Amino acid sequence: MDPREKNKQAQSKQQAKVAKKHEQAKIAQEVAQATPEQLQAKLSKRNEDYLFKLHKALVENGQTDQEAQKQVDNLLQEVIDNQIKGIPARQLYGTVATKVDAIFHKKIEAKNHVEFWKLSVDSSLFIAALFLVMFGIMGFFVKHPSRENQMGIVTTILICIFWGILLSWFNQQMMLDKKKRKPMWQSVVILIVGLIVMYVGSMLVQLLPAAINPILPPIVNVILAALVYGIRWLFRHYYHITINTFSGR
Repeated sequence: MDPREKNKQAQSKQQAKVAKKHEQAKIAQEVAQATPEQLQAKLSKRNEDYLFKLHKALVENGQTDQEAQKQVDNLLQEVIDNQIKGIPARQLYGTVATKVDAIFHKKIEAKNHVEFWKLSVDSSLFIAALFLVMFGIMGFFVKHPSRENQMGIVTTILICIFWGILLSWFNQQMMLDKKKRKPMWQSVVILIVGLIVMYVGSMLVQLLPAAINPILPPIVNVILAALVYGIRWLFRHYYHITINTFSGR
């Protein structure tokens, strides 16, 4: 073949590719600006049938008609974008049942996700209430409270904060997808190191004078336990925390 003819064909192909990309970009811009009704009109018969079945399945699984329609509308742009590339919704999302599971799983994950600091505060308050009520009850049966059989309030606070952070971190690790979790041996090592730091810290704080780290009377511990638990309840209510501190559910 004549090199000039070959070069001419290559240029023609390149121009066709550029024109196709330009046309796709133009269509993508139109799709981005379109209303759900306009996008519905652009659906292929196959994609229209898929989304109809998806809407029906969502309603059958407990969503209202409006909620299901909102879910479908949120998928329209992505479906059209892939339709332009020749990828049907069935190939993009899998079966209707698979997509329904993915939608509900995503909603559960969003509901269960709590920022680490919030989970740590929640856990620390819960543990503090538990420790204080335990020390309060024990205190009624101890005739001579001392460092050997009771902890000072500063020591208690420190231990509760450490436990809250460690348990919250471990809790969130367990809530992650298996692929995103740290290997179990790493988690165990981190927990052991954390416990060692907590133990050393509590031992050092125990050396503080009684004026700074006092052993509280039993009744005071019980009152503080009730107060701390009340603060935890308000904290959870304010931040809409619904998952269990330790189970993650």
